[in-house]
Amino acid sequence: MMGKKILAALLTVAMAAELAACSGGGAVSSAGTASEGGSAAASASTEKVKIQFMHQQVEQERQTVVQGIIQSFEKENPNIEVESIPVNEDNLDSKITALGGSGKLPAVMELSQDQAKTNAKNKFTDTDAVDQIIQQKGEDKFYSGTLKVIKTEDGKNYVGVPLCGWVQGIWVNNSMLKAKGLSAPKTWDDVVSIAKAFYQPSSKQYGIAIPTGENAFTEQVFSQFALSNGANVFDTNGNVTFDSPLMKEAVQYYKRLAAYSMPGSTEVADVKDAFVGKKAPMALYSTYILSAVEEAGFLSDLSLVLPQKTTSAAYGCVIALSISSGLSDVEQQAAEKFVSYMLEDENNIKWILMAPGGVQPVLKSVSEDTAYLNNDKIKALSHLSNDISTAFTNLQVFGTVGDKNFMAMGDITNKKVIGKVLNDVIVHNADIDSELAGAKQSIEEIAK
Repeated sequence: MMGKKILAALLTVAMAAELAACSGGGAVSSAGTASEGGSAAASASTEKVKIQFMHQQVEQERQTVVQGIIQSFEKENPNIEVESIPVNEDNLDSKITALGGSGKLPAVMELSQDQAKTNAKNKFTDTDAVDQIIQQKGEDKFYSGTLKVIKTEDGKNYVGVPLCGWVQGIWVNNSMLKAKGLSAPKTWDDVVSIAKAFYQPSSKQYGIAIPTGENAFTEQVFSQFALSNGANVFDTNGNVTFDSPLMKEAVQYYKRLAAYSMPGSTEVADVKDAFVGKKAPMALYSTYILSAVEEAGFLSDLSLVLPQKTTSAAYGCVIALSISSGLSDVEQQAAEKFVSYMLEDENNIKWILMAPGGVQPVLKSVSEDTAYLNNDKIKALSHLSNDISTAFTNLQVFGTVGDKNFMAMGDITNKKVIGKVLNDVIVHNADIDSELAGAKQSIEEIAK
């Protein structure tokens, strides 16, 4: 998805120069001069401070919403100016790397949980400031699963403040199931039984739609089954456990399930099209499938269930706000105020409704707020609210073990280690034991 490396590098340098010109390491006083952080003269009540907010809302209508939130914040905080910096998702990582290396990162950034972990690992994030905001809001105000997946590797801090998120599970077309006298699955065996009942490949009808390509999506979907069986990539001590008996059982099950899915190396579009086109009664996908299902006319028939063996496991992504390290005192105070403002129900709802259905609340109060629930798009999803809340509570990802988040997981995913194992085993009929052993060695090398 990225452009050529040379072009990306030129864009990154240009972005760094642009942001450096208007950011700087100190606050801008009302007189227009830079003052060093921590100066006795620096005062939030007397000094005008400018901070930047870098986000991924590049569509014009979304930028309008973001600017509206900023303007409301500035009206309540007249001494703080917030500059909106929209950045395309494909260019974000390279820009952060360049700006972080020069010490010119925007004060606040919208990041995925993986990007937030990388930022914290690179010491680009003020985790103390992040922790303080979460504690002031109250950890119990967030769905518990969202906080588990954004902890630092040692489990002592958070890498960002949860803003919103999306979840993934087994979407079920209940009307198709009812036509065969079946109900939504609860266990691994239930999922297989339903898939088998619908499988008619000669008519291009399949029992379930799941990915099998050598990609991150395949890893994401498979992770739900593995984690529901108690299998993870690491144990609590950081030892690689990818070749454990529980992981092998999960791979065997996924291969069995894939036999009732579409043939070949399937990708995101294959899964979405099969389910939306009613070629399969079940599919594993994120909440971003909801708008397509609504257009297809069977949103009311939908339910979301989670893979369950020894436990329930949902995959998901938390979108978080980070506060950059190295800010002056007044910049940090301004950044903390802005992030806290984004957690207020009214403002959080405005943000979430930029992508209703796809993006979901991570704050319990927002999920129950009438201003959110009375939105026409959200009303259409009301029958799914409990399913989605349950998914956020049961959110799990590979590499998160107890209170620890092993940062090497991002590199493992980027190198497609797990996706390759599944593709080799399912599509190319490779030996499971050999594949797991080889993957374990690769993961150990990455995690060194």
